[in-house]
Order: sequence, then structure tokens, then C-alpha cells
Amino acid sequence: MVNSTDFSLYNNFAAAVLILDTDNRIVFKNMSFVKSFGSVKNLEKFSKYFSFDICMLDSENILNANPVTFAVESKESFSAQAVYQKSKDQFFYYAIKSFFADGFKILIFKNITSEILYEETEKKYTFIRQQYLSLAQENKRFADLQQSSQAQAVKLALMHRISNVIRESMDISKILNSTLKELFNLFGAVKVYYVKNEQNAFYVEHVYPSQFKNVIGEKADFSADTKKSVRDKKIKVRSCIKDYQNSENTFPAPVNRIIVPVTRLHDVLGVLIIYTNQKYFEESHSDVLHSVASQLGSAIVQASLFAQVKQKNEELETTLKELKETQIQLINSEKMASLGQLVAGVAHEINTPLGSINANNDILAKLIKKLDGSCNDKMLVENIDNINKIDKEAIKRISNIVKSLKRFVRLDESDLQLADINREIDLTLELIKHETKNKIQIVKNYAQLPEIKCYPNMLNQVFMNILINACQSIEKTGMITITTGFENNRLIVKIKDTGCGIDDSIKDKIFAAGTTTKKIGIGTGLGLAICQKIIEKHKGSISFTSQKNAGTEFKIEIPAG
Repeated sequence: MVNSTDFSLYNNFAAAVLILDTDNRIVFKNMSFVKSFGSVKNLEKFSKYFSFDICMLDSENILNANPVTFAVESKESFSAQAVYQKSKDQFFYYAIKSFFADGFKILIFKNITSEILYEETEKKYTFIRQQYLSLAQENKRFADLQQSSQAQAVKLALMHRISNVIRESMDISKILNSTLKELFNLFGAVKVYYVKNEQNAFYVEHVYPSQFKNVIGEKADFSADTKKSVRDKKIKVRSCIKDYQNSENTFPAPVNRIIVPVTRLHDVLGVLIIYTNQKYFEESHSDVLHSVASQLGSAIVQASLFAQVKQKNEELETTLKELKETQIQLINSEKMASLGQLVAGVAHEINTPLGSINANNDILAKLIKKLDGSCNDKMLVENIDNINKIDKEAIKRISNIVKSLKRFVRLDESDLQLADINREIDLTLELIKHETKNKIQIVKNYAQLPEIKCYPNMLNQVFMNILINACQSIEKTGMITITTGFENNRLIVKIKDTGCGIDDSIKDKIFAAGTTTKKIGIGTGLGLAICQKIIEKHKGSISFTSQKNAGTEFKIEIPAG
């Protein structure tokens, strides 16, 4: 029970205490009150500095309602939180309690500003923390998105570069080298291998950088779980100190080995092996590697198919070339066979009457000798004798031409024979005398030649073809120079004309079948093609130099055997 006159006990209170009598007059203020509010004398004026933190809606006079008035007028115990405005910019929070004791109204003002501010700070802190956590989540999402975008950009750039290589080349070696180089740079790798799958055995086929190429061709053995990952088309990452189980290459410290299966549909074509010092393997890298492996698998299959098609094309081109050569040989053989039969028939038809003419010529020569002693007309006998001698020379000339034709188409000469090339050229010149007579001067620069082992009838075809072409290239008059020689155990024959020359547009294909400089119906375009095949059969070479309107020179070289 509080003494009615001694309120000194309240000076021990930390809270401000105000005591009123039954007439609501101030009878006591403790030291905390004075310290907080000063010397308050007018209660009504003092109460106006307070306001409710939460308005009391059941007040009879809301406009005049304030917590101190409520506390004073309350017939029962009262408590409320209030705001005290000490100055224009200074506010404090108080918890006001009022109760009756021994007929006095006791008002206690507890300063709860620190608690209120703490709660508000705590709320603000909680709010800020929530905002921070939300922002952190947003930042993480943004970072993840940025990382994903960067990974996607890296992936797209990598795919773009690899795609460019694949589009530009079907060379599997170039494609693999570019792919391994890109992965080497992406992972900051020590080295990168492509290991090919051959009947469930793996062999190193390509490496980057090239300083590790000594392992190319090595068989690469892997553990059972690694093989299972490859079969399941899954990327396998594990630490290792050497390339693979049976490898002799070791690393100074453990490195991460990333094994990426390269597949096409259900087939495992091989694996990419990346050796890197990077400790962490990110999920984005997995996407990149799967994309690279998929594209590489397609490229390998396409390159393989391209190589097969290319090989087939080359085989077809070779077959076509052989067919053309066979065709040329067949045409030439058929032509020579037909010519041989024709010459044989013509020779027989010519030799029969020629034999009679030759016999008659001999008889006439004997009769002339008898007439020379008995006939008085010496002039007549001399004229008859001269005519008989001319006929004798004509018979000899016809006989030589027939013999030359028969030698030219010697079909029985299928084996190599020793031949005098100068004599063979003269034989050919004899046969084309009608082309050169009174038009072309033949200049012979023959060297002393040893007999050469060859197919004489075939070489005669070559000489005939080149000489006929030379004659036909000279429009009016001109010269053909034939030079023979023997150097470094090789026969050399040069045939040079002063004709119109060979046009530049066909020089590169002059030996191709079907190429001709003659008018339609005159040449078949097979002559020089056959010549080249004949010289090649002798393991020799044929070449030419030509200048428009200045002439052409063919050079033939044949080893002596």
C-alpha cells in the first residue's frame, strides 16, 4: 500500500510516474518524469503532446481524444501505446498505464521508443532481407541464364565453326583436326584424341596437338564401366593419371578425362577423349559435347560415303579410260587387219599381171638383141629398147611399192624385233610419196643408229600418221625435216614441218581420242591417240611443240630395250 504523503518510492522507477488526486490535480512527479517531460504543471496542455499510435474509435470525442486524457478519465485500469511529440522533429513512443492506488490515480509512462524502433528496424531488416533474398534469387536466375546464354553462344559458335568446316570439306582428317582443336581451346585441354571403333576395339586415329601423334594407331583399352557408358551413349568423366588402361603415357598429376561417344543412329563410330586440368564439368558442357559428337558422327558418315562415291567414280573413270583404250586398240587392230587383207588381195591382183608383164619385158629384151643384129633401122631398135627399159623400171617400181605395202602391214610380227629405224622411216616415206611429190621437200638428218628392239609395223603407223598430218598441214609448199639420234641409250626421232601449227585450244587434248584438226569426214581423231598408245607400249614418250602458222615438231623417245 502506497503512503498518501510519501511517493518517494516511485523515484526508484525507471519509468516516468505521474500521480493525480481525485480532482485530477498533479500531486507527484518522479525524477524520471521530470527528466523526460520537464516541470509539467498544466495536465491538459501536457496531454496534447500525446497521440494514440492507434486511434480509439469508441471515444465520445474523437477529435479531442488523446491517450493521457483517456488514462486520466478512465474509471478502470488503462493501458495504451502513445506517441509523444517533444518537438517538431522529435518523437518518442510510450506505453501508458493508469490505475488507482489509495484514492490516487497513478500514471506510468514507460519509454518504449527503443523497442518500437527496434521492432520497426527488425521489420525493415526482415523486409530488406526478404528483398535481398529475392534479389539474390533473381541474380542467381540471371547468372544461370547468363551462363546458359554464354554456354549456348559458345555452343552455337562452336557448331557454326565445325559446320563451316564440314560444308567446306569432305576431308575427314581436316574435319577431325578442326573439331579436336575447337574442343582443345574450349576446355583448356592438355590434349584431345579421336579414337575409332573397329569391331568393338578402339584405336587412336587422330590427335591434337600434333606433338602427341606418336600414339596414332595404338589400341585404347577402357574399363568395363567406361565401355558401358560408351555403349549407352553417355559422357564419362573421371580422374586419371594416364591416357587409358594400356597406355604408357602418364601425367605428372591427375587430370580429368572426358570420354564422349560419337554415334550415328545405333552405331558407335568412336569416342572423343579430352584430357583437361579443369576440375569441374558443367552441365552446359555436356550439351555442347553431345551436339559436337552428333554433328561429328554425321560428318564422319557423310565423309565416308563421299570417299566411297569418289572411289567408285575413280574406278568408273579408270574403267572408262581402259574401255576407250581397248576401243582404240580394237579399232586399230581391226583397221590394220582389214588393211592387211586389202593389201594382200591387191598385192595378189597386181603381182599376177605384173608377173606376166615382167616376163614379157624379159622376152622383149631378148628379141631386141636379135633385132639389133638383123634390122637395118637402128633408130627403131634403139627406141624400142629405151621403152622396154622404162617399162622395166616401172615394173620394178610397182614391185617395190607392193613389197613396201606388205611390209607395212606385217600382221605376223607380234613379237619384238630388231629394226633399223632409218630404214623403217624411208619405207614410210616411200608409201606417202604421192603426198610429198612436187609439193614438200623432205630433209633427212639421220644419225648412225643401232638396231632397236621394237614392233616395226606399229612404229611405221606412228611415222605414217605424223608424216601424213604434217603433209596435210602444209597448204601449198613446205618442208618436213626428219632427225634421228641415239642418246643415253634412247632412240630419238624428231619430225618437224612448216605447216599451219596446232591451235592453242586443243593442245592439251591433242592425244585424246576424238580430237582432230581436220574437216568433218577427213579425220577420225584416233590417229595421235593410237600413236601415243603405241609409244607407251614401247615404254617411250611422245611430245610436241607447235606455234600457230609456224609449224609443229613431234619428238619420239624410245628406250633401246
